[in-house]
Amino acid sequence: MDRLRDIWIVSHEARVLEWNHQSDKEAQEEAEIEQAQAAQEEEEHLVEEAGAEKDHLKTEKKKPKMNGFSTMVTVGNTIAPHPSQYAIQKLNSFEYIELWYFSTEGCKEAIKTLCSIANNMFSLAKHNNQLTIQPSSAFKASRSAISDHELLFSMFQQAKNLFLTQANTAKWPQMHLDALALFFWHLENHSICNNSKLSDLVILHYAS
Repeated sequence: MDRLRDIWIVSHEARVLEWNHQSDKEAQEEAEIEQAQAAQEEEEHLVEEAGAEKDHLKTEKKKPKMNGFSTMVTVGNTIAPHPSQYAIQKLNSFEYIELWYFSTEGCKEAIKTLCSIANNMFSLAKHNNQLTIQPSSAFKASRSAISDHELLFSMFQQAKNLFLTQANTAKWPQMHLDALALFFWHLENHSICNNSKLSDLVILHYAS
């Protein structure tokens, strides 16, 4: 009886130990499963949040926005005259161009040409070893252009100022710009201006 009892006790303790081990193993597996599920749910939640944020950014990007502005900037009360593309092209190529293109009449015609249907035609141009596409009007001289000596003296004075400004924009060498500015100054301040009725005609022919 004692032997049978000892055998039962040993067997019982072994079964209890195995049962406890199995319970711990199942509990650990359940904990791992729950942890994996939690991690998966967290990952899905992060993906959903990222998708929602992306959709939000797309929506915000599509919304119309109003640009800012500087309160210190004012609107001018004059429109700066602008010569034709033909005249600008001549300056960029360092070629001779009549002063008429820089007069008020020349700039007005340039605006009309720019707004005309012919301006929709384009041509190829080579500048600094590069081909560019420019309006055909940039290669067409105006039929209204006149020689410098045929200008009114007041027109000559106004045109040479814009000519110097545009030549500076076209990156003419400063030495040439200074020489031209001095040349025009001497013409306008020559003593003949006060001593002859033909002074304007003489100066314009000399300038031409």
